[in-house]
Amino acid sequence: MKKSNIKQNSLLTKLTKKLNLNRNAKDEEKLIINYNDIVGCTTYKLKGVYTYNEVIKLNKLTKRRCSFGFCKELGPIAFIGILNAANCNKSGYFKHNIHTYGKNCDEGIYYFISYSDEDAKQISNFTVFGDAGLEVVSTKAPIEQVHYISDFRYRSKKGFDRNHDKAVIEMDLKLSGTYTFDEACALAIDNEKDKKYLTGEDYNIQFAVVDDTMYVGIINIFCETKNDLKFRDVWEYGCDEPPLQKIRFLTKSQAQKINAFSLYIYVCPYNLKNKNYPIEKKDRTFDPRFDFKMPDGRDYRLN
Repeated sequence: MKKSNIKQNSLLTKLTKKLNLNRNAKDEEKLIINYNDIVGCTTYKLKGVYTYNEVIKLNKLTKRRCSFGFCKELGPIAFIGILNAANCNKSGYFKHNIHTYGKNCDEGIYYFISYSDEDAKQISNFTVFGDAGLEVVSTKAPIEQVHYISDFRYRSKKGFDRNHDKAVIEMDLKLSGTYTFDEACALAIDNEKDKKYLTGEDYNIQFAVVDDTMYVGIINIFCETKNDLKFRDVWEYGCDEPPLQKIRFLTKSQAQKINAFSLYIYVCPYNLKNKNYPIEKKDRTFDPRFDFKMPDGRDYRLN
């Protein structure tokens, strides 16, 4: 069995290299291909452009390494806060689309040619991407994009059912219309073809009643939750903060008796990539007019 797997993986590597000429690829266990020529770091991106000296100064805050290069699509680019020293001073590919909170994942990559230090010193318009040092760098330079894992909006919600201090669940999106129990469960999965492999307990949705009047299904809550929480409806851009409401979660048997649920999405960006949800309301922070800079100068995403 082991020899068979080795043979399969070897064939997979050859096929991958044939389909992706010039890429440095190697198969891993379980038929997973790992590209060894991804050298960029894309945890965050800074607004504007920076000189060589400005990049060096910002990178010192990270206590890590930095590198410079040229990308034909973006022009001069720099990477700061590089954790892996082997990724410095060599050409390669990098993921230029940072997977920001509330947006679909785009795995697009660009190729860049590494600059020598002497060449980089002559450049005054670097677009800067970073890996480590996000919070300290944000005190000196404005952040344009943040990977969702580092975003306060995601971190504050992730695993809330295990966070005993959390008292309020705040909705990100509300869908238009109402849905039956079965329709709600179908919408809660990424891909309809996966439905046959799931049981009712596997769907990432919980059902509840708000203020004893409105029946809701909340997508992206996996575990049955406690009933001493408060519910906050979607806070739209330009609107007052919605009041806190009582929420009582239902058992599966109770929910199956209801035929009209209002559907909400609790955590983005999951369950967006394969669906065109009919959105009625979305959180104000997803509006392009929302300013992440708080009155005290901090970035809301890094709260």
